[in-house]
Amino acid sequence: MMPGIVPPDDTGEGINIRPKYIGIAAIAIVFGGIIIAWLSAIGILPFDGPMVLGVTILAATVLVCCASAIMLGSVASKMPQYGEMEIRFDEGMEHYKNEDWENALLIFTELAGPKLNHKRALYYSARCYEKMNDWESVKKFCNAYLILKPKDREVWEMLADAHKKLFEYGEAEDALERASKLPEEK
Repeated sequence: MMPGIVPPDDTGEGINIRPKYIGIAAIAIVFGGIIIAWLSAIGILPFDGPMVLGVTILAATVLVCCASAIMLGSVASKMPQYGEMEIRFDEGMEHYKNEDWENALLIFTELAGPKLNHKRALYYSARCYEKMNDWESVKKFCNAYLILKPKDREVWEMLADAHKKLFEYGEAEDALERASKLPEEK
């Protein structure tokens, strides 16, 4: 490495191609190969039809297998991270059960992250804020949770309570109406 040149950080992001697009590409390869093989078989193209068909199937299979291996590797690389998150979540739950709302909230908001995409952490963050009477934050975390799980009656009801506490009666009615259309949890 040359002095003064810093290599880029390996963020682990890599190429992120959705499985749907890989499937579409594999189907396109197969259909394209079938068409070329058919045109070759009737003499329009100067290729060996069965050979084209075999190579087509091989190419589509290799594409799907390589993509599957990459996706599996991506999921497997995140397993330690998920384990650490579960340990942190359990710590947060201990604080929550001991009614130590501030410390539980620190852990839950950390787990929710900037994208607010950890359902259980969002739920318990909203519950902690509810215990601390911070109704704006209850609304924020309930709304983030409901984006991920829109059919949770209990959270719609919690959101309605937050709106009521903030004198937002129209929004509270809307939330209660949404909750009333959902089945009660057992």
